[in-house]
Amino acid sequence: MALTSAHRGGRMTRRGASPPPVPTWEDGVVDDDVDLAVGTPTDAGPPAREDREEDEQATTVLPAADETEPVEESAEVEPAGPEPLLRGRGLAGLVALLVVTVLLLAAAITAGVFWANGAAEQADRENALSAARQTAVNLTTIDFHHAEEDVRRVLDGSTGDFGGLFTQNIDSYVGVVKDGEVVTTGEVAEAGVEKYDGNTASAVVAVRTTVKNKTVPNGEQRFYRLVEQMEKHDGRWLVSRVEFVP
Repeated sequence: MALTSAHRGGRMTRRGASPPPVPTWEDGVVDDDVDLAVGTPTDAGPPAREDREEDEQATTVLPAADETEPVEESAEVEPAGPEPLLRGRGLAGLVALLVVTVLLLAAAITAGVFWANGAAEQADRENALSAARQTAVNLTTIDFHHAEEDVRRVLDGSTGDFGGLFTQNIDSYVGVVKDGEVVTTGEVAEAGVEKYDGNTASAVVAVRTTVKNKTVPNGEQRFYRLVEQMEKHDGRWLVSRVEFVP
């Protein structure tokens, strides 16, 4: 079929131009679809203002993905609830550690003091015993050739009653040694501290001696057991009393 245009004489009406021809098919049927296809204006009028705004919003061009500003990653926020508890536990642990450290330090200092005191006491006891041993050797080692020097050595290590008594009888003692041509040599066999209190001590000393004189020119061995009372003066242990016991 061929499309033709029909009109009403093509003349102008009083109110204006004549309407455009309506397209029809050769069989005279009006095809409304053709009006729409060729863009014939309709009486619907321009779109409403709201519709235009919606269209404008719908057609808004979004910025490209690479033009958007980078979004900073938010830092992870730890819950605020457990933090005070953790801080409290940490502080309590620190305090406990400090207390334990102080206690250990105090224990170490105390142990050190006890050890030092014990070591000092033991050393002092050894000094008292050493002085008692030397006194026993000095008393039993006499040679008439130098009796005065030997007696002076005994007096140098004595004090108290023993020192005073020995001083009073020094001349007679030296005379007896010379007259008898006495030569004695003593050595300590055993010795030990019986009592000790810091300033005084009691020592027991066993002495073995070899004695020569006019009566026993070839010499003979004798054994003595001495109990010596010791006193400390100016840090030095001196004998204050001597007893010969069986």
